[in-house]
Amino acid sequence: MADMKVVTPGPNGQVKEAEGVSTSFNENDPKALAAEEATQEFQDKLAKKKYRVKTTEDTLNYLMDTFYANVSWSGYECYAISETNKELTKVTDKFATKEFTNNKRSFTLKTEVLEALFHFVKSHAGKGLNAATDHRLLCEDLSVPMAEMNQDRQQLRELAMEAEAAKHGITVEDYKKAADAMHAQQNPMNQPGM
Repeated sequence: MADMKVVTPGPNGQVKEAEGVSTSFNENDPKALAAEEATQEFQDKLAKKKYRVKTTEDTLNYLMDTFYANVSWSGYECYAISETNKELTKVTDKFATKEFTNNKRSFTLKTEVLEALFHFVKSHAGKGLNAATDHRLLCEDLSVPMAEMNQDRQQLRELAMEAEAAKHGITVEDYKKAADAMHAQQNPMNQPGM
């Protein structure tokens, strides 16, 4: 086991050792092992997870017919455009074989497809009020599964921090303070007031 110094950030971003606090690193700590296992299980679950998009036929038509016809991309982004379009074409082809009694549509997307699609949707530049209205509806429909994805990722980060804090025998809050202090020391130009 190696000793670890616990540090706390000072008022001007300097790092100082916490008085009277010393702890050791224990990779085999039962709490750390349980937290690591929970982290891995959650990570495996997220790798397979698909996110539900709830939209309308009109918004889906805007996405497929107008957005993809006018989307800007650069270099290797062409792969993301063609792959997201391919995945969404599978969805629309499946919808074409069904009869609907309303305008609502719902489907799931893999994480990487949703993330790539959202990247282009959020940076798309259009023209005119009608296009803005249609694009706004698309943004709103994609923001819900994106928020869910971001919550899942935050939960994964928190689980990983719990495992690391347990290895060091400290609380998550103390672990965050020490990590922030290390980052502040490594990147002094990013400090407020500099």
